[in-house]
Amino acid sequence: MADLIVIIDDEHDLVELLEYHLSKAGFETVGFYNVSRVEQFLDEENVSLMIVDRNLIHAEGAEFVTNLRKKGFDTPVIFLSAKDKKEDKLKGFESGGDDYITKPFDIDDLVARCKALIKRSSRQSDVYKFKDISVDNSSKRVLVSENEINLTKLEINLLIEFIKKQKYDFK
Repeated sequence: MADLIVIIDDEHDLVELLEYHLSKAGFETVGFYNVSRVEQFLDEENVSLMIVDRNLIHAEGAEFVTNLRKKGFDTPVIFLSAKDKKEDKLKGFESGGDDYITKPFDIDDLVARCKALIKRSSRQSDVYKFKDISVDNSSKRVLVSENEINLTKLEINLLIEFIKKQKYDFK
């Protein structure tokens, strides 16, 4: 299963360009033109990385990321913004950003940074097993009888809780 990258930018052409190049590099992508449904999406899906513009129509990207961090979301963030002053970059990092790229940008540089950040942020594997079900919490892979099953983040988290619970109830 490919790493999933969420792109949040109100420029439709840029979102399409990023989706094209990132999918060509082997990533799955989902584009959003505002932040209204992003938090719900993060709750339900296993997102490896977010690319966030600082200048969104109904929100400021750094404030959005700050709010996500306060709610416990730890998905890595690359800010992709025309805001290129030192203070703007510092605010991006202070809000919880992991990298900051200014527009105009080199697409190959962005792809390389995405790969590096995803690799760096991946954690040690926590594997939960019950009978023929195996759930790798870090990669969010679910195997049933050696066959991979695609589940949402919410479904995986529930499955992990059920497996943890059975260990205590049926020993």
